[in-house]
Amino acid sequence: MSVITTLDITDMTPQEYRAVLDHMGVETRPAAGIYLHLTTTMSFGFRIVELWDRKEGFEQFLEKRLAPATQELGIERETQITVTPLHNLFAPRLDELPGLVPSLPGASGALGSAPRER
Repeated sequence: MSVITTLDITDMTPQEYRAVLDHMGVETRPAAGIYLHLTTTMSFGFRIVELWDRKEGFEQFLEKRLAPATQELGIERETQITVTPLHNLFAPRLDELPGLVPSLPGASGALGSAPRER
C-alpha cells in the first residue's frame, strides 16, 4: 500500500538539509520505492513529505541511508515522523515539475546550497 511520510525536523538549516541529501546521493541514486520528495521550510525547521510505494521501503531507507548519513555528518535534530496511507493523488501538471526544480532554493546546485560531495 502506498504511503505518505512526513518528517518534521526541528532546527535544521538549509545547509544541513543539502549536506544530508548530497551525502546520501538520493537525487542521483534514489531509493527504489520513492515516488516523490517535497520539502518546505517551517517556523520550526523543515517539513519533508514523501510518497513511497510501501511503508517497509521507507523504513529500510531510514535505517540504511538516512540515519547513517545524519550520524556520519554529526547532524542530530529532533524529528517527528508520521506514516499514513495515501488516500488520493491529483497531479494534472506532473510533466511540468522537472522544469520547476532548478528554480527551487533547496535544489542541487541552487545558490547558497552546500557544494556537492564528489
